[in-house]
Amino acid sequence: MRMLDAERQQSVKVLQLYLSVREATELRKRLDELLVDPEANEHFHVFAEDMSRELSCSIVTPRKLATGTYTELERNIFGEK
Repeated sequence: MRMLDAERQQSVKVLQLYLSVREATELRKRLDELLVDPEANEHFHVFAEDMSRELSCSIVTPRKLATGTYTELERNIFGEK
């Protein structure tokens, strides 16, 4: 698991996530869709109802790490312990 604070361009080690029922339902639905083909180069976003917050999510696999087009920041975070 890797978490990125895109605004500060740094890794997040501990994250607390508070979701509304709608947001949790959407997150679960969209994760199920990604899990149909984990190797697909896909991601999704879940937005707060007032659009003030955004959660972006993707599935990382060894093959995608080897062949994916990730930013330097993303690659650095993937290499963290």
